[in-house]
Amino acid sequence: MSYWKMVLVGCAIVGAATTAAAQTFTIEAYDGDGFTLISSLVQGRDGNLYGTQTDNDIANYYGSVFKVTSSGTLTVLHTFCPQLNCVAGAYPGPLMLATDGNFYGVAGWGGNTVGACGSSGCGTIFKMTTGGTVTVFHTFSGPDGIYPNGLIEGGDGNFYGTAANGGGSGSACSCGTIFKITPAGVFTTLHKFGGAGEGSSPTGLVQGVDGNLYGTTYGGGKYDPYSCQPYGGCGTVFKSTTGGAFTTLHSFQFTDGAVLYAPLAQASDGTFYGTTWEGPTGGTVFSITPRGEAKTVYDFSGIGANPIVGLIPASDGNLYGTLVEGGGDCGDGSIYSVSEAGVFTTVYDSCQYGGYTSALVQDTSGKFYGSAGPSIYSLDAGLGGFVTFVMPGAKVGQTAQILGQGLTGTTAVTFNGVEAAKFTVVSDTYMTAVVPSGATTGSVVVTTPGGALTSNVSFRIID
Repeated sequence: MSYWKMVLVGCAIVGAATTAAAQTFTIEAYDGDGFTLISSLVQGRDGNLYGTQTDNDIANYYGSVFKVTSSGTLTVLHTFCPQLNCVAGAYPGPLMLATDGNFYGVAGWGGNTVGACGSSGCGTIFKMTTGGTVTVFHTFSGPDGIYPNGLIEGGDGNFYGTAANGGGSGSACSCGTIFKITPAGVFTTLHKFGGAGEGSSPTGLVQGVDGNLYGTTYGGGKYDPYSCQPYGGCGTVFKSTTGGAFTTLHSFQFTDGAVLYAPLAQASDGTFYGTTWEGPTGGTVFSITPRGEAKTVYDFSGIGANPIVGLIPASDGNLYGTLVEGGGDCGDGSIYSVSEAGVFTTVYDSCQYGGYTSALVQDTSGKFYGSAGPSIYSLDAGLGGFVTFVMPGAKVGQTAQILGQGLTGTTAVTFNGVEAAKFTVVSDTYMTAVVPSGATTGSVVVTTPGGALTSNVSFRIID
């Protein structure tokens, strides 16, 4: 495998013609033999980025977990399925950093339970240390789900996720599940999708500031026009409590979008944003409130098409995403931003590197990272550094885990203006602070020798 770094300087394109400030696009790591299906990345306590991919070489196509440093050094930490029947799983999805310091994720195939999935297995939940030691946390068997595709840690310390298939038996719809698993490994199926009105094939979860779980399905819903076949409907947005009380918030009907492949993102005002793969002219960006009030924010036509990944709220208040096709001069995909008011900007478009295949992540330096074909790239759009959280919420008296850059020498931490009496700098990229009495939901500001760093998301004070 070969890894090298190349820097390109380009211009952002606003709308179709207006140019903006220069952007620095850097190929951080490259492998000409593979890395064509890289998941979104996640920042670790050590400041490095971690991710998974499912096609690293010809001999083993079951996937691996890797680490990439800011200097572009890529290290494979774990390779899946080196043994018969893929007991640890195969085809891993995105990783998440948990409050116990480990990474957790799902593998879409594999596991040691044959069940309804035959020899390929129904998938697993796994835990991985920063050194790459993987432990199987749960193996799916069919009734509890098939093909898990995402995992989050809730504010209660439990893990929540979705499986794209499974949950049915006999004549029942095998349309996917929502599940919970405790840190001790106790698994509970919270909801089994019934297709039709409530949707089918969920695509992941996000926990809202109200503590509920929100997600999307790429099929099903109460509308079933011909244009949404063979998905059995155009898809839905749903809400579930952590106890499993389920509500369908919105059913798409093609005129407002169809086929949702990615989870939602919640902006600072509490509104959720997402993307649809299809729509009247090639996909949409939409918003939806926790009450289910949905509207189209941007309709792709001409500038780009068919967003397959979701959006991330960035530190400048805009939402950023990627396209695998369309956009700019070459039609090879692009990186874009959209404001909450619907102002669309092509942030970067390169004819050399097409097919921006993963969702973006913004690390605490302010740079964006993602994958394009066989490359892992960074994009410096001129945004400054900030702090963020392993878990963006806690009760008063509990410990908040803070990620950042240049944290050594921190002199103060405030929670929405209330100063923390106790904080500990563990490293230059990771620190903790005890949530002070009187703190309310809002921004956290960390005062460092290099200046004040404000959190990119609000920290929620849990009652």
